[in-house]
Order: sequence, then structure tokens, then C-alpha cells
Amino acid sequence: MRDPKALKDAQRNPAKQRTRRFCFLFGAFLFLAFATAPGQTMRRREAPPPPDAASVESAVAAFYASVSHGPDASPNFERLRSIFLYVGMIVPPKPAGEKFAVSDVDGLADRYEKSAAARKEKGATGLVEREIARHTDCFGNVCQVFSTYESRFTQDDAKPFERGIHSIQLLRDGARWWIASVAWDVERPDNPIPAPYLPTK
Repeated sequence: MRDPKALKDAQRNPAKQRTRRFCFLFGAFLFLAFATAPGQTMRRREAPPPPDAASVESAVAAFYASVSHGPDASPNFERLRSIFLYVGMIVPPKPAGEKFAVSDVDGLADRYEKSAAARKEKGATGLVEREIARHTDCFGNVCQVFSTYESRFTQDDAKPFERGIHSIQLLRDGARWWIASVAWDVERPDNPIPAPYLPTK
């Protein structure tokens, strides 16, 4: 039951009553605004872009550094996640008679973990990938990089066991660069690397 004195005061001072009603409605509006806009709140709390995302060069360098690892280590999947779009695609070469094994970074990590036992039986080996040449085309906020690479099991190996070209697509969102996809093929006797994509002497 309302206090008769308070009711009488409100009737005598309608402006005060309207002020109280406005304050209540405004407070409710602020509560609903913050409660229903988690995306905006999360964007304000996002960490600044990592140094790896500052340029095309740094993103490509981070890609090679992330996939390279020692015999008793794994690729740096967290670092890969920091430079790939969350829907970024990784497309390795397709073996004859098989379908493309397209995945994101999480899918790559899952496949790596599932094959851990098989790798252990064969004897653990590392992977060192190094870029030896690059051809880059950019327009505005998009870049296409043809990155020629060599793969070794260890840094001390005299010769690479594989060479190929990574086709790397990158996007800039105004604050940083993202890798949108990486597809590649390997050098074979019937698929030599063209001269324009080899190191210049």
C-alpha cells in the first residue's frame, strides 16, 4: 500500500514524479543496452593486433615460423590461429584418386594430434620450412602471395626433401592483416617450379 504522504507529495509536485520516472526508465535502458550487446563489448575488450599481423611480410614469416618445429615439438597452432581468419582455409596438395582435405587451423591441429601415434612409431621427425622466393600482387586490402619454399627435417640437413609453392591469400581489415587461405603444390618431375618463382642469382 502506498504511503498517503508520499502520494500527496507526488500530486503536489508532478515535476519531481516525472524526474523519478525518467531516471528509472533511463537506468532500465542502459541495463538492456549492455545486456543485449555482447559483441560490441567484446570488440572494445579485444587485444591489439599482434606484431605478426602488422604487414604481409610479418604474417607470411609467422606462418613459416608456426609450421616449423623440432622432432619433439608441435606446430605453433595458437600462433597460426592469431594470423588466420577464423574461417581461413588450409588446402594441401590432393593425392591422386583422393579428395581435397580442406580444413581450418583447428582441423589441422586435430589431424596432427590424431596422427601423433603413427609418427611416433615411424620415429619423430621435425619440420623446417623456409621461404626462398616470393611473388606478391596487392590491390587495396587484398594480397596474393606466391611463396616458394623448401622443407627439411632439421635445420642442418644439406638438401631439402621437398620444394613447392604456397599460394597465400591475405586480407586487411583496416587494423591488421589476416591470412584467408593457404593452398599449395609440391615440385615433381612433371611439375617443376617455373623459373620466375625461383630465387634470382
